Amino acid sequence: MTSSSFTAHGQLLAGSRRRACCPEGMPPVADQFRPARPNQFSSTMRRPTEHSLTLSPRAPGVTLQQWLYAALCEAMRDGTLQPGSRLPTTRSLARDHGVSRSTVTAVFEQLLADGYISARVGRGSFVAPGLARQAAEPAPRRPAPEAFLSRRGRQLVDEGAGVLSRHGPLPRTFEADRIDTSLFPAAVWARLAARRARWYEGQVMAEPQWQGLSALRQTLADQLALSRGLRCDAGQIVIVSGTRQATDLLARLLVNPGEPVWLEDPGSHALQAVLAAAGAQVVPVPADDEGLAVDAGLRVAPRARLACVTAGAQMPLGQPMSTARRQALLAWAQASGAYVLDKDLAGDLHFDGSGGDALKAADTGDCVIHLGSLAFSMAPCKRLAYVVLPHRLVDPFCKALTLTQGQPSLLEQAVLNDFMADGHWARHVRQLRAVYGFRADVLRHHLDRHFGRWLEMPPVQRGLNMTVRLPAATRDADIAARAAAAGVSVTPLSAYALQHAAPPGLRLGFAAFSEVSIRDGVMQLARAVG
Repeated sequence: MTSSSFTAHGQLLAGSRRRACCPEGMPPVADQFRPARPNQFSSTMRRPTEHSLTLSPRAPGVTLQQWLYAALCEAMRDGTLQPGSRLPTTRSLARDHGVSRSTVTAVFEQLLADGYISARVGRGSFVAPGLARQAAEPAPRRPAPEAFLSRRGRQLVDEGAGVLSRHGPLPRTFEADRIDTSLFPAAVWARLAARRARWYEGQVMAEPQWQGLSALRQTLADQLALSRGLRCDAGQIVIVSGTRQATDLLARLLVNPGEPVWLEDPGSHALQAVLAAAGAQVVPVPADDEGLAVDAGLRVAPRARLACVTAGAQMPLGQPMSTARRQALLAWAQASGAYVLDKDLAGDLHFDGSGGDALKAADTGDCVIHLGSLAFSMAPCKRLAYVVLPHRLVDPFCKALTLTQGQPSLLEQAVLNDFMADGHWARHVRQLRAVYGFRADVLRHHLDRHFGRWLEMPPVQRGLNMTVRLPAATRDADIAARAAAAGVSVTPLSAYALQHAAPPGLRLGFAAFSEVSIRDGVMQLARAVG
């Protein structure tokens, strides 16, 4: 595909950028940060905890002493200077506000006499502790008017609010997409981070590595070849801060406003909002246990510029895309010059020994973008993700990245590389597979015991969740509501429907919950169903 195939927005984002350099005559970076000689700046340096104090302006006809006294009293009454806090020194107040030190000293003496401040020998002056009782009640605030947002902005806010509401600090039993953070070897990570801290000091002033730390990219390339059968070179990998940010950038880079993008249905409303906000015309394409129905996509939008899929385990149905569907999808993309974005969110967590079978491993036309996340196998707070790009997209993507997103932490990238290279990653993933696989079996056992054949339970091959099917006439949203009232969080498949009706079913997370929690949760679910 030639450069002309990028969107106009993408061409702008991918434009060249200037490199920062030191102005002529400026000393080298090391000299700029050379420590000063002792007492070199003693006449102007502040105490480490001292800050400038902004005061109300002086009214005409008011003397400097009257103004300074009234301004300091006001700052103490309105809470700018909190009870018990240290006041700036007389020297710094005089310098900052252009008055003599003798004037400031006279004001401090008056404040001390009036009970506003207290003085401690050798420590300074402090706001009187009981002064807070003299403060007037603040006037009630008027409710702020609602911010004006574009239609796309409103859609992003609504979907973002839904994501926040679903992910509280303590997950309810069977809440989907939750992991057991207690299994992560935090002590090992902390030790590696401490070891890397001195190395990081030398990287602070270095040029940004927009593609990511080269050592980590090579480690990821080796890991993908072993676990996914995906052979790529480190030059195709870009480290990013998160999968949704990368999806947003790819959509803007590849899709002109109004051009169609295929999205699995049932699928992610959040991803639909991200694509729509980038200007794409989102086309929901039916998906079933074999994955996205390529023939249906060809009927409704044969000229789509991008197809977004979850080939490893369709979200939310949970089954991998069949070989026939993979071949049909790749054939369409190669013939039409389109791209396929394959989101691989929990591919490391497979329980049947089948490995990862990444879609890009069979990509002979170099049209698949493999988007991987490490959050589900490590911790939600570690948002590092990576993109394996077609060769022709690497340079445009990196140039666009410099304008739209910050560089992920180099320290965290270096620690992750050590974590993987030293074998800790492999041991951690093996433990997760064993623990999560056992919990999936426990969930299946208790569901079968309480529901029998009323529930259809496809095998769980990978991931964090189990999707069960309900009888055809069942309203899954009603069951989910009754379960929520009983303290159990199950997600109905109907909640993932974008345009087409989803089969009745429930999505249950098992990874974050103990055997006892799973047993008790199934009992509560059974009572709620009746």
